[in-house]
Amino acid sequence: MSKTGIIWSDRFTEFFFSPKDLWPVWLRRMRRFKELIDSLGLSSFVDIVEASRCSDDDVLMLAHSKEYVEYLRSSSRRGFGVLDYGDTIVYERILDDVLLVVGSAIKGLELLMKEKYEVIYQPFGGLHHARRDAAAGFCPVNDIAITIEYARRYYGVDRVAVVDIDVHHGDGTQQIFYRDPSVLTISLHMRAPYFYPGTGDVGEVGEGEGRGYSINVPLPPGTGDEGYRLAFNSVVPKALRRYGPKLLIAQLGVDGHKDDLLGGLRLTVNTYLYVASLLRTLSKELGIPLLAFGGGGYGYRSSEAMVACVLGLIRDEVPSNEFTKVWNAIKEDETRDSKDIIESIERVLKMLREVVEILR
Repeated sequence: MSKTGIIWSDRFTEFFFSPKDLWPVWLRRMRRFKELIDSLGLSSFVDIVEASRCSDDDVLMLAHSKEYVEYLRSSSRRGFGVLDYGDTIVYERILDDVLLVVGSAIKGLELLMKEKYEVIYQPFGGLHHARRDAAAGFCPVNDIAITIEYARRYYGVDRVAVVDIDVHHGDGTQQIFYRDPSVLTISLHMRAPYFYPGTGDVGEVGEGEGRGYSINVPLPPGTGDEGYRLAFNSVVPKALRRYGPKLLIAQLGVDGHKDDLLGGLRLTVNTYLYVASLLRTLSKELGIPLLAFGGGGYGYRSSEAMVACVLGLIRDEVPSNEFTKVWNAIKEDETRDSKDIIESIERVLKMLREVVEILR
C-alpha cells in the first residue's frame, strides 16, 4: 500500500463555485491534473481513492452557523444567484457538490486517523475564505474548518496546524479559529492595496487565548522563488516544531505561480515542489499525518504546479530515475528576487520573530 492517497472524483472536472467565466480555466486545471498524474506514471506511487459525498448536510454546522447552512440549503433549492457579494455563485444542486468536497476532506481525514495513509491530497479542496456565517471568494463553505472540527469531535485531535500557501490570505480559516489556541494558522500570501481579501497583516496574531496562534507572512507583489523560500524557511519549520501539532493541514494553493490570472507572485513549480517536500519532512519529523488541499489556481500551468506538490509529498517514495523523468516534464527556471524585495521580506520576518516565540 502507498503512503499517500489522492482523493479523486471525475465530478471535480465538471463544476466550480466561481462566476462562469472562470469555469473553463478551473475545469481544465482539474482535468489536466489527473491526466498528468496518469501519463507521468505517478499513479504507480499513490493510491487513487474515490471521493465520497457527505450524506447529511448537518456536518456543515461543525464550522458554520445554523442560519448560514439554512441559507445555503435554500439557495441550492432556488438554483441561481450568488451566496455573497458576487464571487460565489449558486447553481442547481450546488449543495450536492459542496457535500462532495466536504465529504472528500472528511474521508481523507478518516483514512489518516485510521492509519491507512500518512498523507492525503485532495485536489479540489481548501475553501479557506468562507467564514462561520458567510460565503466568500469562491468558497461556499470552509472545508478546512469543518475537517478540523470533525477531527476534534470524533478523533480527539487537540492540536492542529494549518499551513496555507495560497496567494490569497486564508482569512476565513483564521477568523473561525482566531481565539482558539488549539488551532495554529500560518498563512503566506501576497499583500498589496486592493488585493483580495485585504487582510493578513503581521499584526493579526489572534485574540484572547488564541493570541499568538495566528501567524501571517505578507509578501510583496513580485516575490519569486528565492524570497518565498526565505520566508517559508524562516517561519514554518520553527513554528511547527514549537507548537507540536497532532495533525498538519496544508492548503497548497498554486495561484502564486507566475502565470496565474488572479495572482501577483512570481513562483514556479520549483517552489511548490520545495514547500510540499519540506512539509512532508516536517510531518515525518513530528510523527503526524498530513492532509493537503489543492487550493486556488487559475493559470495555464496550474496543473503542473499541482503535480509538483504531489511529487514533493511522495519524493522519498519515488526512485530517482522516475523522479527525474517526471521533474524534467514539468520543471521551470527558478525566479530570483531583487534586493528591494528581499529587504521587504526581511523586515516582515523581523517583526514575526516575536510572534513565533509566543508559541508553546
